[in-house]
Amino acid sequence: MLRNLLRSFETALKLHATINTNCSRRLLFSQYENPGSPRKSLLTSATFGGNEADNDYVPYRQDQETGTKARVLLETLRERFRFTDEELQRIISDELVHRTYRGRSLALTLDTLQLEGVSRRSFVEYPWLLSLDNKRLELKLQLIKSMDMKDINHFVPFLRLTVPRLRKLVSALNSERGSMPQLNRVYYISEKLQVSPDLVTKYLCKRLFILEMPYEMFEKNLQHMIDYNVSPINVLKDLWAFRYTPKSVQLRLERAKRAKKDKIMPWMVRCPEPILQRSLKLSLDELKVLGEFSSVVEYLAHRLGFSAGEAKVIMDKHPQVHTVRVTKIKEVLDYLLDDAQFSRFEIAQVPRILCHSLKTTKERMEELKSHGCRPSSLVILCRSRREYEKFLQHWISQKRDPQTVSEQ
Repeated sequence: MLRNLLRSFETALKLHATINTNCSRRLLFSQYENPGSPRKSLLTSATFGGNEADNDYVPYRQDQETGTKARVLLETLRERFRFTDEELQRIISDELVHRTYRGRSLALTLDTLQLEGVSRRSFVEYPWLLSLDNKRLELKLQLIKSMDMKDINHFVPFLRLTVPRLRKLVSALNSERGSMPQLNRVYYISEKLQVSPDLVTKYLCKRLFILEMPYEMFEKNLQHMIDYNVSPINVLKDLWAFRYTPKSVQLRLERAKRAKKDKIMPWMVRCPEPILQRSLKLSLDELKVLGEFSSVVEYLAHRLGFSAGEAKVIMDKHPQVHTVRVTKIKEVLDYLLDDAQFSRFEIAQVPRILCHSLKTTKERMEELKSHGCRPSSLVILCRSRREYEKFLQHWISQKRDPQTVSEQ
């Protein structure tokens, strides 16, 4: 009997242990099924020995995987380069940056460029650098570094090219490495025009044919531009003139020089012949009008009887007068002083009349004269058509009562 009692007790203990084990398993699996369970966090912490308070804990940053938030990007740029608010706005408002910052880690691209030595100025000048794909960017940087370059910032504009196009360009530049002491055409142009290499590539990246055209043709045309005192910035802004033969380039520039053009431009090389002839004729006519005077200011001072300083003040009242050809100024002054009988003081009070169409001025004066009106000021001749018509109608309606006439 005692033996049967002991066996029953052992059986009960085994059954109780089995029930506890099953309950523990159910609890464990239910914790994994319920992510919000506080017991899960305790269990995982105890199981893997992790603690969020430990110094080795690194929080997950989504921007390193998918994209960069605008706030994070602004803070990163401000921290790395201390950009001003205006510079940050220029970068963020760039179309490519705005299009890609949500789907790509621009901070990673920034790190890559910064490690290669890309300067603060380059990021401001070319905000699209941040939008470049990082894998292709590394290939492009390797290609550029294969050249004998002095500074990566000199060739930053070329990073916008595709990898095949950049590879072809770098190959062309490297092929001339031993034929010129300047290492490549970029530095050659920089030295000849006395401008910085980064300014050269800023314009050449849009006209890459300059770096791939025959060297002899390129060298002669560049020397012609220098010999005829074409401004370096004008040379870089209008590179299409290099596509013409050196002989035709020299001939056009020589014609412009003989016509005593005060500013020879590259467009004179490539423009149609009638346009060049007209431009040269206008230059000769201007020289004929100026005569012994060296500037329009001196000519205007002579015609109106003022000193050169006083004439400059008069022209500064309406700065557009400085851009008017002296031939037109002569025609307007001849009409106003000789035919319309305006005094030099009346003209000096309204220098804008020198910019106004002479044809319109004559028509309005004839029309006012036909209605018995001689304006006391040249202002009404320069007004818009609507304001002029309003003044004319007012004059006609009050013609019988001259005392009530008020010129507006």
